[in-house]
Amino acid sequence: MKDEYEVGYGKPPKATRFGARPQPSRSSRPRLAKEAAVDVAAAINRPITITRNGTSVRMHPHEAMMQGLAKNALRGKLRAMKEFFSECKKAGLLDSPPERQTTGVLTIPNDIPVKLAARLVKLAGPPPWDNELYDHCKAEYQRDCANIETLAEQEKARRDGTAR
Repeated sequence: MKDEYEVGYGKPPKATRFGARPQPSRSSRPRLAKEAAVDVAAAINRPITITRNGTSVRMHPHEAMMQGLAKNALRGKLRAMKEFFSECKKAGLLDSPPERQTTGVLTIPNDIPVKLAARLVKLAGPPPWDNELYDHCKAEYQRDCANIETLAEQEKARRDGTAR
């Protein structure tokens, strides 16, 4: 009897079975407009407004996050402390500064005047120096020397004129 039974539980009539009638055309359906891609970098870098001590302040979201982490870390929340120090480490704030040379002898080329070398050491540290920086400082040094020489000649002429 099961073989003869064509309609019933699990066996709908053939006219209403899935695929028995023609399906609607899918191309005529209106498509949903695709949303424009969100510029994540712009959203992250956009200043936000926060209220601090009753006044509205605009700041970078990362700065606001760091201030919130620092505030929670000072309250004793371990997770905030860990995250705050992790961010500080990423930014290189926990690295010790490079050691500066405080003693020793600097060897400079013979063709560089001592005052020019002193200026370069003050600006960029011990040699070797960047060629662009060296050329800039050398031109400045030569202008200063020419100016000093002109002033010395004027002073000498003034003295000679008043001494007669």
